[in-house]
Amino acid sequence: MQGLNHKIALYPGCSLEGSSSSYDISLDRVLEILRIRPEVLKDWNCCGATAAHALNRKLYLGLNLRNLALAEAQGFSEILAPCASCYHRLASVNFELQQDPELRAELNREAGLNYQGWVRVRNLLDLLARVQDEDGIAPHVRRPLAGLRVACYYGCLNTRIPRMECFDNRENPSSMERVVGALGAEPIDWSYKTECCGASLFISAEKVSAKLVARILQDAVARKADLIAVACPLCQNNLDTKQKEIREQFGIERPLPVLFITQLMGLAFGLGDHELGMRQNFVPFQRENRTAETRRRGE
Repeated sequence: MQGLNHKIALYPGCSLEGSSSSYDISLDRVLEILRIRPEVLKDWNCCGATAAHALNRKLYLGLNLRNLALAEAQGFSEILAPCASCYHRLASVNFELQQDPELRAELNREAGLNYQGWVRVRNLLDLLARVQDEDGIAPHVRRPLAGLRVACYYGCLNTRIPRMECFDNRENPSSMERVVGALGAEPIDWSYKTECCGASLFISAEKVSAKLVARILQDAVARKADLIAVACPLCQNNLDTKQKEIREQFGIERPLPVLFITQLMGLAFGLGDHELGMRQNFVPFQRENRTAETRRRGE
């Protein structure tokens, strides 16, 4: 792709190499088809999400400084962080270090690093939107997703980094909708695209997080969505793995598959379920059944 032929580091983070490996699998296949070939950052470490910034600020800064320094030393101009939490942490620290050279120098000295601040941290939706702007998605579509109504869910982190310029509108983003439209599907207009799902609150405050997830599911169902597309491991986990219990608790009438945007793209590109890690999803997605259901509703 024009403008995307420079060296890009892939920062997988802990989720993509663990509980959200389907995101990693589908991301790899989709980027291969798009002829974008990032290299995994060598010797990367955890970014400290989700609690490090609240428990030990200097450690949190140092963890992310090390990843940024590694990318710079390995000759990368950009880091692609598919996980919303990882993106938020890496981009936030990078912005702070670029704005405060004295802090950067102090941390470099203490950690024995030499980060100069030349690396840019990229969000996956930012990357995909740039591909779409160059009309680079539609030519790869082999099975258009016509008839599918998709609720694009960004969550609360993908477009909200304090003080830093965002790649999309913070409260009403549209980058994922543009990608979904290129796949032949219909992105719905709905009210909860940037609402919080509770993230890691499901561990410490399950009742609170369950209410948040229920509201998201209720609105998507009310808007007659066939599925929810996400670009965040925690969002996918909360909306998918907890959905059965939440539907029963809050009386939500039907299940909603929750797919990573890369899984949805892979389906449109003609890839099979096994190539996209679809069997790891708790709420199954059968495209044929969904399009038939849409036709029965007369839409």
